[in-house]
Amino acid sequence: MKVYPQDIEEKLGFDQVRDHLIRFCQSNRGEELARKAKPTDTYEVLVKWLNQAKEMIRLKGSSEDKVSFEFPDIDDYLTKVKVPGSFLDPEDFHELKRGVNTLTSWVQFFQKKGSEYPELLALSSHIEIDPNLSIHIDKTIDDRGEVKDSASRELADIRSKISKSERAVRSAIQKVLKKAKEDEFTDEDSTLTVRDGRLVIPVKAEHKKRIQGFVHDESATGQTVYLEPGEVLDLNNQVRELKYAEKREVIRILVVLSDHVRANLKDLKNGASLLEKLDFIHAKALLADLINGVIPPTDKATQFSLINAIHPLLYLSHKENGKPVVPLNLSLDQEKRILIISGPNAGGKSVALKTVGLLQYMLQTGLPVSINEESRMGVFSSIFIDIGDTQSIEDDLSTYSSHLTSMKYFLEHTDKRSMFLIDEFGKGTEPQFGGAIAESVLHELNKKRAHGIVTTHYQNLKKIGDETSGLLNGAMKYDLDALEPLFELEVGKPGSSFAFEIAGKIGLPKDIIEKARKKIGSSHVAYDQLLNQLEKEKSRFEKLTKKLEKDQGDINKVRKDYEDLRSMLEDDKKRIIKEAKQEAKQILENANKDVERTIREIKESKASKERTKAAREKLDLKKERFEEKPKKKSADLKAGDVVKMIGQDTTGTIQKVKGKQAEVLFGSLKSIVSVDKLQKANSSPQVSYQKKVKKMGIDISSKMANFNHELSIRGMRADEAMNTVESFIDEALLVGADEVRIVHGKGHGVLREIVRNVTKGHPSIASVEDEHADRGGAGISVIRLQ
Repeated sequence: MKVYPQDIEEKLGFDQVRDHLIRFCQSNRGEELARKAKPTDTYEVLVKWLNQAKEMIRLKGSSEDKVSFEFPDIDDYLTKVKVPGSFLDPEDFHELKRGVNTLTSWVQFFQKKGSEYPELLALSSHIEIDPNLSIHIDKTIDDRGEVKDSASRELADIRSKISKSERAVRSAIQKVLKKAKEDEFTDEDSTLTVRDGRLVIPVKAEHKKRIQGFVHDESATGQTVYLEPGEVLDLNNQVRELKYAEKREVIRILVVLSDHVRANLKDLKNGASLLEKLDFIHAKALLADLINGVIPPTDKATQFSLINAIHPLLYLSHKENGKPVVPLNLSLDQEKRILIISGPNAGGKSVALKTVGLLQYMLQTGLPVSINEESRMGVFSSIFIDIGDTQSIEDDLSTYSSHLTSMKYFLEHTDKRSMFLIDEFGKGTEPQFGGAIAESVLHELNKKRAHGIVTTHYQNLKKIGDETSGLLNGAMKYDLDALEPLFELEVGKPGSSFAFEIAGKIGLPKDIIEKARKKIGSSHVAYDQLLNQLEKEKSRFEKLTKKLEKDQGDINKVRKDYEDLRSMLEDDKKRIIKEAKQEAKQILENANKDVERTIREIKESKASKERTKAAREKLDLKKERFEEKPKKKSADLKAGDVVKMIGQDTTGTIQKVKGKQAEVLFGSLKSIVSVDKLQKANSSPQVSYQKKVKKMGIDISSKMANFNHELSIRGMRADEAMNTVESFIDEALLVGADEVRIVHGKGHGVLREIVRNVTKGHPSIASVEDEHADRGGAGISVIRLQ
């Protein structure tokens, strides 16, 4: 893949990303791979790299698939043991054992789950590890990196003798030290010490000839000598000989173990290569965690669609300071290939350009990128950038000359598979000349069908962005009220530099600003003012849209509550009509039976006057019993009365009465109801709860023990909430509760109104109040019972 300039990684910030990647590697060979990682334009290679990283990310997040993510260096140990007859130190074997165990865990994992991770499996398809090697090392080397006593019977026997001999030496020399202290040949607080690997005692120099033995050392002042008593010379010699024997046996054991390693050298070499690759790929997965990165779908085409793209280094910097990063949304394809970004200084133009360049460079290096996983990215054969001041002292180039050098390179090497990024296009010389040259260069790059992004303040570039096929404008949004950048890219229109507005904000005199407006010409001012006006209108429109969306959401919720209540009333209406029909049918059937019975009695009595009269009186009595009750006069009901429809339990409040019609509020639904169909809610006969309890045979003790003094009706439909609250109040009275709480939430107040309607006028409720503000406020009703 071709890149320009040579320091492109430093200019994009990829060198800092690479530092993170190196830091995540555990092995020297893994770090080396991270240092050498370069982008590729070969699609098949890139897909393999990305799939390896994607599989590792998935594997790290899996709770079922357990493998070792330790990747120690073992290649140096394999080189060291390569020569026949050579052997590794116990410490070397300790590290080699970690590597062999890691390899074994991966090989076993691939044998079980390799089909789920095909790209990682392909890395290890040629590797076989002798399972006995790990067992052999484990039996020989302990966790401290030392040869175990059990490595051989001979070693265990030698170390046992060494232990006994050392105890004998210590016992004998302790006796000599004790006697020396009694004879005051040494200080009272003197202790045994070691010189040349042998136990000795400190003795005052003037008494050294009073004790038989061998002097090994003396103190810095010469006042103390370190003497090995004659009584322990033979014992110490015996210990030394045993240690030589131990060393010879350890070497023999290590040679045998090294031979086992040499027998598997080829597979272990392949395994070492696998470990360093897995270490490098694992570092990619850790980088994904660090920058919140993903592996997006990738196409061969030179195009991309970035959704919620974030500059990874900016993300890490802002994360430390607790600041959010405004994401970038941007697409370039074959039709819209070149984006011209304009807008005020420090508004985020350069950051947007660098974000695209860095993410593309990272992707083509096989790294995860910080974008939404629904994004798509393509593959470019070259990435050319012109960012920052590239003035060269060595080549005696000015800033503008160096920019022109970059443009010359772009024009010579750019093709339809290239991406170019140019920051502050045309700057560094007189605007009319710089703008003209920039326009010509941009036309030529467009003819080559290259893809790119440029940032600029030049009006002529903004203009051709609207008029030229293949080009499109973009603007960094700006808060005109606060005169602050929003760091958000808007594609489709050019942006203003807001030069006069910013000058006014920092306090430049108004007359100076007005003179400047006149000097640049009316057409430029009018164009900039038009952009500003469009930005203000768009900002106002967006605020109105957000408000409308919120209002629409509120309306939808109220509509749902209304529909729920209407559905409940319709259900009640159908139920009442059905019950009335059944009752009427029953009455009719009974009446027919009574008439037939009366006729039969009259016939049987042969029209006796007394029997006929008695039968008629009986029919009249039943007629009066089923006669319709007198209707309540409208004067009995007034605004504020709590009422319910005859035959229903749902209560409401009368808002006003007009003639024979009443406007009643049922929850949040107003209904016009005939007063003949209403009755006061507290006029219905109240049956004492004691009688109810006695009649129903309820276990009061159990009810009281299990009663919960708090009820939550959040999320319930209106009819469900009414029935639930009524049942809850009944049960509270049943168990003799003094106070209960109903949690209904705040929302639009529908559920709260239902609670108030159900409890209002209830003869057994003393008061209903909102909970204290610190404990839920208007979202909870506290009900005190009488």
